[in-house]
Amino acid sequence: MQLNLTKSTVPAGAGCPTCGAPGQRVRKTTVVHQVLPEIELPADEEQYFLCRNPKCEVAYFQAEGRVYTQDRLKNKIWFKEITPPVPICYCLNVTEEEILHHVAEVQCCSTLEDIQKHTGANTGHECLTKNPAGG
Repeated sequence: MQLNLTKSTVPAGAGCPTCGAPGQRVRKTTVVHQVLPEIELPADEEQYFLCRNPKCEVAYFQAEGRVYTQDRLKNKIWFKEITPPVPICYCLNVTEEEILHHVAEVQCCSTLEDIQKHTGANTGHECLTKNPAGG
């Protein structure tokens, strides 16, 4: 039996061309909404991956080696960015600082449900397009 491998086959253990870290699959829709407007994506249907290395400048890559760096994105990637404001909920623009403010200063939140109620974090429905990880 012969296995037919096509371009759409996802390579096992696809790694970032820059750092070698394993990639997390993301939909092209996510990448389209994250890259700056002047960035043209290829018309192909190649799979996109998010580089999970916090120290690597690459945000997205494709298996054949094409990369898109963080400076070409509209939004910060929370695990790659430590300079405030660090986004926690992309749908509603809730930042780490806002959550810490509600927990430590306002002292109104002691559970995830409290944080959601007071900040709206994790209650949006646009993760596929607003969150760099796609959801």
